[in-house]
Parts: sequence; structure tokens; C-alpha cells
Amino acid sequence: MPIIEMKKVFLLGHRHERENIFSLLQNIGTVEMLDVKSGKAWEDFQALLEPEQAGEKISEAESSLSDIRYCLDFLQRYFPVKKSFIQQFTGAKLDLNEHDYNEFINRMEQVKPVYEECHRAEEKFAGIRNEETQSQNLIEELEPWSSFSLPLEEVGQGSSVFMGLYTVGVNNSPPLQEALSDQVPVHYFEEVSADNEFVYFFFTGLIDELHSIQDIFKENTVTNVKFNGLEGTAAQNIEALHHKLKKLEEDRDAVLKEIEGLLEHRPMLMSCHDYMANELQKQEAVANLARTENSFLLEGWVPAPVLSDLEEAVKEKTETAALASRDPEPGESVPVLLHNSGPVEAYEVVTKLYSTPKRSELDPTPYMAPFFFVFFGICLSDAGYGIALALLALFVSRKLKLEGMGKQLIYLLFLGGFSSLFFGILLGSYFGDLIKVPPLWFDPLEEPMRMLFYCFGIGLLQIYFGMGVQAFRNIKAGRPLSAIFDQGFWFIFINGLILMLLPGYETVGQWLALGGGAGLVLTQGRSQSGVVMKFLSGLLSLYNITGYLSDVLSYSRLLALGLASVVIATAINAMGEMVAGSVVGSIIMVLVLLGGHTFNIIISTLSAYVHTSRLQYIEFFSKFFEGGGRSFKPFRIERDYVDVAEAEKI
Repeated sequence: MPIIEMKKVFLLGHRHERENIFSLLQNIGTVEMLDVKSGKAWEDFQALLEPEQAGEKISEAESSLSDIRYCLDFLQRYFPVKKSFIQQFTGAKLDLNEHDYNEFINRMEQVKPVYEECHRAEEKFAGIRNEETQSQNLIEELEPWSSFSLPLEEVGQGSSVFMGLYTVGVNNSPPLQEALSDQVPVHYFEEVSADNEFVYFFFTGLIDELHSIQDIFKENTVTNVKFNGLEGTAAQNIEALHHKLKKLEEDRDAVLKEIEGLLEHRPMLMSCHDYMANELQKQEAVANLARTENSFLLEGWVPAPVLSDLEEAVKEKTETAALASRDPEPGESVPVLLHNSGPVEAYEVVTKLYSTPKRSELDPTPYMAPFFFVFFGICLSDAGYGIALALLALFVSRKLKLEGMGKQLIYLLFLGGFSSLFFGILLGSYFGDLIKVPPLWFDPLEEPMRMLFYCFGIGLLQIYFGMGVQAFRNIKAGRPLSAIFDQGFWFIFINGLILMLLPGYETVGQWLALGGGAGLVLTQGRSQSGVVMKFLSGLLSLYNITGYLSDVLSYSRLLALGLASVVIATAINAMGEMVAGSVVGSIIMVLVLLGGHTFNIIISTLSAYVHTSRLQYIEFFSKFFEGGGRSFKPFRIERDYVDVAEAEKI
């Protein structure tokens, strides 16, 4: 069965073995830990047990993990780990053997000094950034006054004369000077510079006329500019600030050198991060158990096929632990673990991205996998692209250590490459028309309507299959009449409508359509109360035929995407031929073909995956699959930064 049977387990052990037992369970990685206090068993044990208090240890682990993450993020900010194009999407981990990994873990006491060094470097950078910002802002303020020759400290107010630097809007400058000429006969006005918005000027006047001048300035929105604490001319200060910025840049380089010296600790930090993350997970799991003075009790779910292995491991590697198990009880929230073998496993990723099945449902993956394989190939439908995709997926799977959904996705693309190769040979597409080989079947570019009808036919087949799966579910659940009423009558009605369109079968089609329609009218309102409501509800149910029609029409996207990939490939080939004819042209042609077909493979593969998934989610799953189950999440070792060779497999 694709959905694995689960067993509820209870483990009772002595407190002195708690760390050993939790490490064992984490290494085995087959138990989903539960909070004992939230289960039904707590009602029986509450008088004997009390909840475990692991708050202090959790806080310590979180604090250590926070320090390590800060250091890793800090180093990544200034000296990022270089990743290949593929690794940008799949991630890359540091490969270590067990000895080196344990050596790094034993250097955990070095984390605090490294954290302090990173923190000091961060503070230095913050100080440098602040000084750079202040210097750059001051340079911007001084730039308009760079041609002003008077030292800034001499600009001020004397006993009888005052001097100042001012700005005024460009439009207010003429009326300002006119007002000063009319009302203040004795003054000195010197325009230092101007831009699109302001005029920057130096002004000197008598103290006795200060109030009159201030009124004129206020009326024309004049702003006083002051450079407190600066000595020398504006140009001299600008030059000094540029020297300061250069010195700050040198200081920045010196700090970067210090940080570069910390890079030797990055492997240790990565190892300690993964170790502490698993320690934190362990302490959080400990908080879910209950204890007495000398013993503890934990509760969880275990896949039934590995229960015996778990029992054997607990018996061999512990002295006091006792393990008991039982079947799930009605109403319990049982996790779901999918287990498909062979090529079908690759398509679990499609199901998981939609939803996890409920335990009462069938896993849709085995039923969806053949259709996904075929649809993906039709959408890509190029033999050359299929070979390229399969080889790329094979390369990625060999180059990177992928697990879980990442591994399944790469396997799915590998199978998709073979599907595309198959349909490319059938339909005669090899990198578009780059390699001219006649199709084994027919050319969809020449006979698009024929291909469209085939797409509708295979789509209708999948819809019927989905209806059949739901009928099987109804029969298995003891509802055979529901299978007849809700799937059987629709099957008869739809086939009747189809036969009415075929020459020679109109009469048979009419009778089937009438019979199926009558059955739907009489049965689809059976949940309603009253004869009238039952009849009206049944009659309105016939409107759902538009939904089935829409579902069938959705499969036209198979034709559209298949033609699009081939047409774009052919256009790329045509562009390459246009520039060929010389040595330089041949080089350009090769670049056009490589770049164009690479781009088309990426876009067409993405489109094939997305739209094929959409057909499963909307047109197929809607016929029998609800989802909403809870995925099985075992308590196990998980590593974000390192892969440890020779480690115990989870």
C-alpha cells in the first residue's frame, strides 16, 4: 500500500538513560514524537506523572544556535560561499567524514570567541559606515561653496558687521536682490554658485540693519547655512573629507582582512550549527514527555513496517527502556506517510505539492503517474530536448546529494526526458527541425486538428479514470448505489452526448443521453427533503455538464504547449541559418543555437511541468481526491550545512 500503516508507541525508560534513548531515536529517525499531555493516555497517567520541564536547556540551545547563525550570516554577507548555477536552486552542503565532524563539534567552545570577533567587526563596520555617511553628506553640503575663498570660521557676526552664507530659491533671487538694493543701501551680496533649485550666496551687512535684512530674507524664504566647527575654506574641507573617506576605505579593507581570517572557522560553525539544531530539536522533544522522579514516558507514531526494527534497537541499545504499541484509535490524528516504489515514487512530489492524502483516501500518485508521464512528453515533444533533459537530470542526481522532494523532482524530470524523447520520435521533432527525420506517426504542425482530438481523447480517458477511482472508493466504503448514481449515470450521459456527434451513432447516443440524464435527475437530489426539491436539484445537476466540457477543453493545452516548443525551436534554427555563411557567421549561428535551445528547453520544461500538474490538480484530482491529511514528520537528524560520510543512515 502506498499509504503506510501507522502504530502508536509508548516508551517507558529510566531517567539516567534519557539522553541515550533520545539520541538513539533521533539517529534511527522513524518516530514522530507527540506531546504526551495532549493524548488520551494522559488521562490515565496524569495522577502518576508530571510534565517534563526542559525550558532552561531549550533556552541555552536556542542562545547557542542564535550565536552560530549570526556568525554564519555575518561571514556569508562579506565572503559568500560560491555556488554553481544548479546549486543556487538545490543548495550545497559541506562534505565531511565522521572524524572531522566530531572534531569540529569538540571545538564548540570556540563559537563564543568567534561570535565576539564577528560582533566587534560588525561594530567597526557600523562606525565606518556612519563616518562615511556623515563625510559624504558634508561634502554634498560643501560642494556649492567650493569656490568661496573665505575661511569658514571667519564667517560670523562682529561688533558692527555680520557675514553669512545663505541659500534662496532660483525664482526668489531676483526679487531678493531688488529688495536689498531698495531697502538696504549698505550691503554686500556675492553669488557663489547656483543649480536648478537654489542660489548659494555670501552676504555682508550692518548690525544696525539686521532686523530689516532678516525681514527681507524671511519674505523671500532665505535659509542660513552654517558649518560649525569647520576651519579653512570649503575647498580645503572637501579635500580633507576625501582624504578621510580614503582612510575609511583602508580601515574597511583592514576589517575585511580580519573577517577573512575568521573564515577558517566556517566549517566548524557549520558543523556546530547542525549539531546544535538537532540538540534543540531533541530538547523540544524532551519537553513533550512526562516523568516521575526516576522514569519518563514518551509517545509517538511509528510506521508499522519498521516497528520490529525499532523494538530490536531499543532492546539491544538500552537497559531499562520498554516499548509498547497499539493500532490507531477512532478520532486520533494519524500522520500519513507515502511509500511508492519504482518510477511512481518520482511523482509523489506532485501529490505532496497539492496536499497530503487523508488516511481514509487512496494515494492518487500511482493513478496519476502514467498520465503525468504522457502529458509531460506531449507538452515538450522533442527528442533532442528529451535527451538533453534526461542527461541534465542524471548529471544533477550524480553531482548533488539530494533527498526527499528534491530527489523526486529530479527523477521526475529524468523520466520526463524519456517521455519527451518518445513523443519527439513519434511526432518528428529533433531540436525543432534541426535534424530532419520524418515522424513515425504524424506531424502535429501539419495536422493540428488531429493532434487536438487525440489530446481531447486522452483527457477524456483521464477524467473517466478519475470517475472510476471515485466509484471504486464508494463501493469499497459500502456505497455501491452512490457509485451508480454519481459516477455511473454521468458516464452514460457523457458518452451519450459524445455518440450523438458521431455519424451513425446518433440514435444510440440519444437513448444513452436520455437514460443517463433521467438517472441524474432522479438521483442527484436525493439528499434534499421533499419531492419538488429532489426533482429541482436533480434537474439543476445537469448543468454540471459544462464543468465536464470545460475539463475536456483544458486538455487543449497539451497541443498548445507541444506546438509552442516545436515552433520556437524551429524559429531558433531559422535565426541561426540567417547568420550562417562565413566563419564569423558560423560562430554566431552556434551561439544562437546553443543559447536559443537552452532557453527553450528551460521554458518549455517549466511550462510542461506546471501545466501538466495543473491538469492533475484541477481536472483529475477533483474527481476523487480531497487531501488535507497530516504528513509524517519523524524525529530525526537533519543537517542544513554539512553532509557527514559514513554517518548512520536515516
